[in-house]
Amino acid sequence: MKQSGYRMQLAVALLQLLFIVVACILGYVLSREVAIIPGAVLRLPDVYVSQSDLWSLAGIFVTVYLGQIILSNVILRSHGFSSLRRFGTEYLFYLFAYTTASLYSFLATTINYDPQLIAAIGLISTVFYLLAMMMVCLVRDRQGVLASIWQPVWSLVRRLLSIPGVLAIGYFLVPLALGMAFTVDRDIANRITQVRIWFNPVPASEWGLKNLYPELVFEQPVLVRQAPGDTAGLYVLERVGRVYRVPFPVATEKELVLDISDQLGEVEMENGALGLAFHPRFADDAGSRFAYLYYTDTRPAEDQVNRLSRFDFAAPDPAARRATETPLMVLQREGSGFHNGGSLGFGPDGYLYVGVGEGVHPRDQEARSSATVLRSAVLRLDVDEQPDNLSPEPFYWGSLQNYRVPADNPFVDHPDIRGEYWALGLRNPFRFSFDPANGDLWLGDVGSTIWEEVNLIEPGKHYQYPMAEGHHPTGRAGPETLDVPEQGPVYAYEHSAYDRAVIGGVVYRGDRYPSLQGKYVFADNYSAKIFVMPADQSRVDDVDLIARASQYAQRGVSSVAQLESGEILVTTLGAASEPSGEVLVLVRAEEADVVQREDTPTAAPADYDEQASAASFAVNCARCHGVTGDGQGPDAPLLGVPMPDLTSPLYHFQRSAEDIHAVIEKGGAALGMSPLMPPWGEFLQPSEIDHLVIYIQSLPDKHHRH
Repeated sequence: MKQSGYRMQLAVALLQLLFIVVACILGYVLSREVAIIPGAVLRLPDVYVSQSDLWSLAGIFVTVYLGQIILSNVILRSHGFSSLRRFGTEYLFYLFAYTTASLYSFLATTINYDPQLIAAIGLISTVFYLLAMMMVCLVRDRQGVLASIWQPVWSLVRRLLSIPGVLAIGYFLVPLALGMAFTVDRDIANRITQVRIWFNPVPASEWGLKNLYPELVFEQPVLVRQAPGDTAGLYVLERVGRVYRVPFPVATEKELVLDISDQLGEVEMENGALGLAFHPRFADDAGSRFAYLYYTDTRPAEDQVNRLSRFDFAAPDPAARRATETPLMVLQREGSGFHNGGSLGFGPDGYLYVGVGEGVHPRDQEARSSATVLRSAVLRLDVDEQPDNLSPEPFYWGSLQNYRVPADNPFVDHPDIRGEYWALGLRNPFRFSFDPANGDLWLGDVGSTIWEEVNLIEPGKHYQYPMAEGHHPTGRAGPETLDVPEQGPVYAYEHSAYDRAVIGGVVYRGDRYPSLQGKYVFADNYSAKIFVMPADQSRVDDVDLIARASQYAQRGVSSVAQLESGEILVTTLGAASEPSGEVLVLVRAEEADVVQREDTPTAAPADYDEQASAASFAVNCARCHGVTGDGQGPDAPLLGVPMPDLTSPLYHFQRSAEDIHAVIEKGGAALGMSPLMPPWGEFLQPSEIDHLVIYIQSLPDKHHRH
């Protein structure tokens, strides 16, 4: 008899665990479609939970429930459905286990905590428990249908009204209360975050970052380069259109070598000087001391252009160098200012490679094919104009000159693709580099609203934008149909509030960082994190975090470079309103000085600076909210939520300055709005948010269409 009883307990225990697994799966599906906790009861933000997080959550619940079932069976010496009284007591054990699993997932894991999903798991598993007991009453105890329904329910109610039941309900409300406090109170959120960090420590890295030039600052440095043969200095490109040469490795002064800042127009959004490359014979041939610069020109309001130009650095001073500008490409672009690309680099073959974004096309909607424009791609050019190569085909949306098309480019004979193309289907190829060991071209493709990509570029391939991002189809059709083989990314990561703009890096080859040998080192602009991943795999799913800079959001990392001597350098943009960008070097952790450093707040300006606030809005907000604030930013259609019209007087009639300030500072999730609106309170200074609110409130007077 005892053996039979043990077998029954085991069978019921397995059934209970099955209930939990199925409840987790059904709860995940249901909570994606239905608000289990109605908004009228409690406003909760949408929370993304991946399928891998779901299985981790299910593992937590199963583990906790297994312990609960064993404990209750040992203490009560019977299984949970042996009688109505035993069933009521079992449910109290279940409620304690449910709350414990919820709290553990909230406080001790990195799983995105979704109250709707947790509520769905509790609701569905409770229904399963009740249905199981009703079936026992109906079949085993031979009770009538009505009795089989109401008696299990009444047994639960009676137990919940007991002292243990009240305690169980109080314990049950703890994670709900913590979740609410987490979204509305920053101090509590910080304490909870500290608990999470304590439970989930990041493995200590042997690397950190150090300010290479602590006595120097730069105005939005986008790139640091070492010219071939010039190991005694570095060239820093500022987004505003200036190039400085700085002695290496120690300097207290910087030398201006080129200034075209007045040729760029308004530097905002993703505009400005973006790419710099030096001719491979820069140091060897006095006739080849050429620097190539890729920049945007917003001065012609109706026909803005992206320019690729050559400058002769053999000229004696900045003014003389500026006068040597020789245009190679003048490409018309649409007027939003986004998705310009920007990376330049000479390959091992001596040809110049150029990354152009999908925004590089004229306003004419019909002029977007690969046969008529140069966009969304990596281009390959012969800037030495070797006679065996080809002249560019006629071009109607700008001008092309002073280069030839390599005869072995993959599309020179393709009727629908211009010969300059090396690879297509890229959204915003902002940074790429060549592996010194084998010449492989590695590229970071800045994504839209969900995915960022690291791609290994092969000639003649299409990298699937806009039909797919990451490893996932978007459901969108491309602007044209091309018979070109497609290639997915090596690594893709999903956006969080801060990890959302990949900065392509370098495959490390050298002796200075032995543990990084043969690994790809790259970064994220918003989070300023530095990552590494293996460079010998066709697909990578996990990367390692090795360091983090002290400037974040769009002040964050703008380039990762490797010097001939082996150092890895990182540039951070700094604020748009004042020169505060830095050049950092990867160092041993014990030498680092910026890994844990907090930004030092500067004193608030005495008067509101509208120009600086407009620049802040353009840099941080316009991609979604639009340049004028009308909600028509280039990423707005992809967000899946309606964007407010900040130029509408009605919008401002319904919302106070405090309301606008709160959503900027705390983000949408904290206020029951869309989590796609990130919290800026940790990245913008209080005075910057105050002034941004003033600027937003001025938008109706500037841009409202009556």
